[in-house]
Amino acid sequence: MKNLVRRFSVKQIILSDVFLSTPLALALILAAGPIAQWSGGPGATFYMVAGIVMLLWCVDMVAMAINERWQEKYLNVMIAADVTWALLALALMVWFAASLQPLGWVLFALNVLVPLDMAWMKRVAGSKAFAPEFS
Repeated sequence: MKNLVRRFSVKQIILSDVFLSTPLALALILAAGPIAQWSGGPGATFYMVAGIVMLLWCVDMVAMAINERWQEKYLNVMIAADVTWALLALALMVWFAASLQPLGWVLFALNVLVPLDMAWMKRVAGSKAFAPEFS
C-alpha cells in the first residue's frame, strides 16, 4: 500500500485532501441549520464554525501545494494539524454521543477518518522509499 501512495507526489495528495474537504466545508457553512437539525449534537453555530475553519484549512493547503518550499518546511505541521483535527473530532463525537443522530455520526466519523488517512498518506509520500543496496 505504501508503494501505491509513493507513486503520488505530496502536492497531489494535498490537493486531493482539498478536493475531499472543500465540499464538506461548504456544506457545513451553507446548510448549518438543516445539518444541525438532522444530525443532532451541537447547534448550527458549531457546524458553521467547523465549516469555516475547515475551509480556511483548505485555502492554506492550496497555498502549501503551490509553494514547494513551504511543503518541505511545513509538511510535519500539516500532518500534526490533520491528526489534531481528527482527535478533536473524536473527542467531540464522544462528548455529543448521547444527542447525535445518524447523520451526526457520519459527519464526525468523516472528520476523524479522512484527516487521519490524509496525514498518513502525506507522511508516506513525504518519506523517501528505501532503495535496496546491492553489494
